Amino acid sequence: MGRISVFNAGSSLIVRRLPNRHGVTVGLWSLRGAAHDPQSLAGATHMIEHLTLRQCGSRDRRSLAETMDRLGGGVDAWTGAEMMGLTVQTTRDAVGSAIDLISDAILEPTFAAVDLELERRVILAELQLIQDDPVEQVEEAVLTAAWGDHPLARPIIGSEDSLESLSAERMRHHHRSLIQPGNLLVAVVGDVDPVDLVQLTARLPLASPPLRPSLPPITWAGRRLWQTRSITDQVHVRLAFEGLSSSDPAGMTLILLNRVLGSGASSRLFQRLREGEGLTYDIWSNPVARSLGGLLEVGWTCSPTVFDNAQRVVCEEIRRLACHGPSKEEVDIAKEGLRRGLAMDAETTDGLCALEVSELLERGRSFDFEQTAAEINAVTRDEVAGLSRRILDLDQMASAVAAPEGFVERVA
Repeated sequence: MGRISVFNAGSSLIVRRLPNRHGVTVGLWSLRGAAHDPQSLAGATHMIEHLTLRQCGSRDRRSLAETMDRLGGGVDAWTGAEMMGLTVQTTRDAVGSAIDLISDAILEPTFAAVDLELERRVILAELQLIQDDPVEQVEEAVLTAAWGDHPLARPIIGSEDSLESLSAERMRHHHRSLIQPGNLLVAVVGDVDPVDLVQLTARLPLASPPLRPSLPPITWAGRRLWQTRSITDQVHVRLAFEGLSSSDPAGMTLILLNRVLGSGASSRLFQRLREGEGLTYDIWSNPVARSLGGLLEVGWTCSPTVFDNAQRVVCEEIRRLACHGPSKEEVDIAKEGLRRGLAMDAETTDGLCALEVSELLERGRSFDFEQTAAEINAVTRDEVAGLSRRILDLDQMASAVAAPEGFVERVA
């Protein structure tokens, strides 16, 4: 699966060389995300993400669009709670153009009044879509139920009031905080020359090792929140259990526990609620890991008429797993599926790029499939059982429910 060619330049440039591949992925990460926005500037990082591909450097909107189309594979920008990123997928002969594009985008986005106002309107429209979507609303609510008013529970997009306050001057000041040395990380995966890449990225402030800025400690709130929604006919439910931070050594154990609980066709929740009793079309679980903590989330949507029964069955399965742990066969199936999924991710340049960045930030090392597979194999059934007892505490869980108006308000 290739080899590490460069893992230095202050550890802010990662190059994974894959000989004889045409495809290349170039990624740039700013280690400041929406959670690092000051409360008065909530949504500022997300706004900058929008502006990066509006106009940048000497590129107007038309020439930027033409460059993106010429690259062929796709250009994407995104904002998360703890990072903002830009990625380009292209071919090896265009890696210089890809790096030049993301350098312009991150270093010189436009703050012209017309562009700022246009993107403000676009984001306000995005905010209205989120407010009208019960799934989006219940996802935001469960973070508040779990973490209260912590910055990691804030909406990435900001609010109408905060978006209106984002002047060009305030955005320029915020942008400067995003591109300081130590805040940026670049990863390139493909058949590329490491020496050339050091030169191609020379414009970027990569001289310092990447270092995530601090956030206040997380305190588990464990609240139960209920919303009534006039635009939904279904009940949307989210349960959350206190999980692990992204760098916790038991992270692999949690991933396997999640696969046994609700991730996959053979998982307990899917087999019982969907296949066994037909109570819902979609039932799942998913771990959410942040630098300071995490949660294990369970979600489903059902008719109001079966809500009580669905909730009872979910809690029965969670309690049974917490009390008795998984079977050896369940753990073996989870391990086998996880290993194969990881192998497939590592076969693609974009998947391998993401794996490299995750390994550096969370474990301070390069990604090695054989090493990670060995760590998966080393997890025991008893370790998964022990973590299930520790995490799956129904008395301490947080929850959020969005239901039709007029439906009896029951706390999940």
